[in-house]
Amino acid sequence: MLTKDLLEIISHGENSGVEFKRDGIKPELLAKEIVALANHRGGMILIGVEDDGTICRIQPDDLETCVFDTVFARYVHPIILPFYETIQVEPGKK
Repeated sequence: MLTKDLLEIISHGENSGVEFKRDGIKPELLAKEIVALANHRGGMILIGVEDDGTICRIQPDDLETCVFDTVFARYVHPIILPFYETIQVEPGKK
């Protein structure tokens, strides 16, 4: 996805298929959001986006590993294989 496409999605706000989650969400809560979207019709969870659409910095740098090893491996059963993408919005913000 291109940065401009991501920014457009964010500009439309959250809806039944798009959820914003700031960094630091507890793994079990993120898993509930994932399962809810999967049960609905799929969708996107944008990690590092505040409820108001503000993009914040993501910590840790190995977020992908944390999401797959913790959220999917421990809390999502049966396993869902998501599409995961990291997008650099500006220096220091991905």
